[in-house]
Amino acid sequence: MPVIFLGSWTALQAVHVQDSIAFVWAGVLAQAAQIWSTLPVTVRRHRFTFGRASYATSRAMAILLCFLSLQIWWSEPWLSQRLVSIYCALYATLMALGVWGDSDIINRFAPVSKDSDAPLDFRRHLLKLYAMVAILVIATNETLIALDTALGTRVVTLSILPIALHYFFAITLLLTHPPLDDSDA
Repeated sequence: MPVIFLGSWTALQAVHVQDSIAFVWAGVLAQAAQIWSTLPVTVRRHRFTFGRASYATSRAMAILLCFLSLQIWWSEPWLSQRLVSIYCALYATLMALGVWGDSDIINRFAPVSKDSDAPLDFRRHLLKLYAMVAILVIATNETLIALDTALGTRVVTLSILPIALHYFFAITLLLTHPPLDDSDA
């Protein structure tokens, strides 16, 4: 979604929309695109894990739409960034609960098929990495707010961040956990 964030910001700046409003709208469009792109996977996981797409998915979607609407209504960049930080903090907390043994969370965020031989240790390791990535998002986001950086700098930083975190996650996973299959070694 970095392309949507950066592209929306650029387009809104080109038509002379106020910086703070352009930032919020670009962020909301990127968040909506992220939600839309992950929705099929979420529904599929719920069907796989619970045999149906749960009512909780519908409630979560309604709550997310309320948060997107709140951001547009308020139109303050700090609020948009703080909501992302709050979401990441909740996500990291859920991952920590999964690491500490909550089987529902492990099954939702690191599901495996019935015939899979992925050990529980590996699934918990994934949750640790997910939590680490969420904490890095919080650190970056809150640093940008604390330093009161220009909105253009925030847009560029937050557009590059998902790409950097993707590579960080992939490399860290390879370096910190042995391959699952002996033939991969």
